[in-house]
Amino acid sequence: MSGTAAAQRAYHIGYTRYREARRQLSDALATVEDGEMALARGGFDSAASDFEESVEEFTTTVREADDDSLTELAERARKKATCLWQAAEWLSGMTYASEQGESTQASQYRHDAENRLQAATEYGTVSSPEELLQSAETEVQSDT
Repeated sequence: MSGTAAAQRAYHIGYTRYREARRQLSDALATVEDGEMALARGGFDSAASDFEESVEEFTTTVREADDDSLTELAERARKKATCLWQAAEWLSGMTYASEQGESTQASQYRHDAENRLQAATEYGTVSSPEELLQSAETEVQSDT
């Protein structure tokens, strides 16, 4: 499988991993609010891993896509997922530093994570695979 079909498949997998990572990140943030740092760190680590996998799939999409709109959407998704991956890693470090009583280091990690979370907002919403197919169908219809 190559070209657009491979790109669409990779995007779908990347999107699924991305959504799971977003859920894990939200859950871990809520766990921090509850003061459960060790549990939160596990959630941040899982989120970082899934964000990393989504970045790999979105990168494959960019490489395989024959369609400029698919490439553009996947590139934006890749950049957003990268920011969130970095934030999850900083937040994991924050929880570890907090557990070790290193409040200054924990604050710095949290600040770094907040910067990455803010940067992620610049890339808007990651389009679902269904939205991707709808935009591809619209382009085909407008070309005919």
